Amino acid sequence: MTAFCAQISRDVAEPLPGTGGHPGANLLLSWPFSRWSKTFNQAKDMTADEMGAIAALAKAGRRLNLIDRKAQPRTAHRAYLMPESRAFDVPRTELVAFLSALEAGQSLADWEVSDIPNSVVLCCTHGKKDRCCAKFGNASYKALTAAAEARPETVEIWQSTHLGGCRLATSILVFPQARKYGRVDADMADAFLDAERNDRPFLPCYRGDRLLSPEQQVAEVAIREHLAQQSIWPDRLEPESDTDLDGGRKTITLRWRSGSECGQLSVLLAPETVQRFGTCTAMDDGEEPVAHNTWQVVSVFSQDSLIALASQP
Repeated sequence: MTAFCAQISRDVAEPLPGTGGHPGANLLLSWPFSRWSKTFNQAKDMTADEMGAIAALAKAGRRLNLIDRKAQPRTAHRAYLMPESRAFDVPRTELVAFLSALEAGQSLADWEVSDIPNSVVLCCTHGKKDRCCAKFGNASYKALTAAAEARPETVEIWQSTHLGGCRLATSILVFPQARKYGRVDADMADAFLDAERNDRPFLPCYRGDRLLSPEQQVAEVAIREHLAQQSIWPDRLEPESDTDLDGGRKTITLRWRSGSECGQLSVLLAPETVQRFGTCTAMDDGEEPVAHNTWQVVSVFSQDSLIALASQP
């Protein structure tokens, strides 16, 4: 029986929160799925000049993912700069010029278009990178595509190359909000898009704000879940303080705001370790599972409770 690193990650209950990190500057470039290679920003039929221009962008700090969908015309590449929410249609013959202009900070007006969707949803189906992304990603991509077609808002669903965390398949990234998700199963498609339509993280699969540290992301998700029970849906949470405690534990305090409501909550975290495989290839090569350090949520506290906790011997 074929083993999947994503199933093992679920079996050992590896937490999703704390894995939401992602580069801030992104270029999404449409390219036929059949031509993708194992490397997330390269295709089999790219020219040396095209790969050189992409390498220059990567060196400058711009993450490039290849994306594809059936609705994309093959006569031009669709490109998105995210989180800037700028869209471009670039003929293949002008691709090097476009990439070079972007890297040099020059005008991109010759290629820019105005039809920007409300959200661009990337669903990792990069089976050449890891078989979990083929098995789980393709099913979720098809379900999300069908669910989006039945909705009035403009949401584009694209299959994407590697987004990070193959063991967390299906991995999804939503732009321009840059919300990152894992284990988005096909039967979650409608609920997932409902949450995103309301500009809310889909909490069952949310991995955390990319601008926060891993432990802050764990606290953020716990606070969001706590507030959701009171029908409070905050905007981005801001770090207030981190306090180290005995036994490797710590408390993290975050500020939140939702409309006219605001407050602070603290989360008590305890360290834990899970044994998991990073990729299916690691299993195939006979490697041992890797010990991964993460955090367990013990409690969510109000500020008064936090003060009482800190005063205990």
